[in-house]
Amino acid sequence: MNKTFSFLRYANCWEDTDILLEGLQIAENEVGLSVASGGDNTLAMLNRNPKKIYAFDLNPTQLYCLELKMVCIHRLPYTTTLSFLGIGECDRLAVYAAIRGELSAGARDYFDQNSKLIRTGIIHAGKFEHYFQIFRRFMIPLFSSKKTFYIFSQLENPSEQKAFYDKRINNRRLKMLFAVYFGSKVMGRLGRDKSFYDYVEDEKDSGKDIGARFEYGISHTKNRFNPYLNYIVNQTFFADCLPTYLKKENYETIRQNLDRIELIHGDLCSIQNERFDFFNLSDIFEYMSEADFKKNIRHLLTISNENARIAYWNMQNKRYIRNKCIAFERELSEQLFEKNRSYFYRDFLIYQVRKLHE
Repeated sequence: MNKTFSFLRYANCWEDTDILLEGLQIAENEVGLSVASGGDNTLAMLNRNPKKIYAFDLNPTQLYCLELKMVCIHRLPYTTTLSFLGIGECDRLAVYAAIRGELSAGARDYFDQNSKLIRTGIIHAGKFEHYFQIFRRFMIPLFSSKKTFYIFSQLENPSEQKAFYDKRINNRRLKMLFAVYFGSKVMGRLGRDKSFYDYVEDEKDSGKDIGARFEYGISHTKNRFNPYLNYIVNQTFFADCLPTYLKKENYETIRQNLDRIELIHGDLCSIQNERFDFFNLSDIFEYMSEADFKKNIRHLLTISNENARIAYWNMQNKRYIRNKCIAFERELSEQLFEKNRSYFYRDFLIYQVRKLHE
């Protein structure tokens, strides 16, 4: 297995589920294609009662992660699922022993050989999550106290948040740490992968860019109800601030619809013989050349139904679809991005297929 795809990179999804669902406007009985990643957003889409979702990923361990979450939701009571995944405590190895028989052979072998991921709680076990653990443990004390940062994470008014941030947190050391720790070299080594920056035109200010996005985010959204910020600061999700797929009110619908997910090991261009009404493409275009991006867009048209919606994020790269058959929903994209609670991204984009043939 390629080393880049031999371990769990993302144990959670770090794209805002709420704006994704609002942008895609999934209707009942529609068929969708979704990047698997940590599985959270694919599972959340089940709450909209689609006919089918094909979840794909080049990294088989990401598919195993999604599969494990699916088996948990299928087999376990709600509170046990939370504690098994890592929100609370339980004998996770005992729970795993009870459910492992429902996993595919590949997923079962992977987790059998990597039982530490189970003991840790799978939502804490990705490389990206470990990157935040380092930040919380070693970086935050350099510019603030953990108590101060916790208080900040529990504020509910954007104006108050910005004022608190400017007075109690924002200082020269923080700016330096943002520039270095969230820069391409450190994030590429500790959080993502150096190869993910191969096609970024200008990566020298990536840390400063993320710092600016953070300041924008806390000025437009409520910290207290931001699961992404709360996880980074507190290394957990709180009961009243959970990812969408783990909210109690969504649990039973998602459980009933689990058989509508089909897992596919491959990339976008490997998807054939199906047409889709909606696409969650995460930030996959970040990691390819301009020529490959255009190739993927051409393929996207071959597997799209009329009026299909396409959603994806740009992080450091600038990948914008310019195709006369695909219309950019500029106003909707901008309105949704103002509510974005995940601060890493440059923008969030919604497109709609207008014409399949000319």
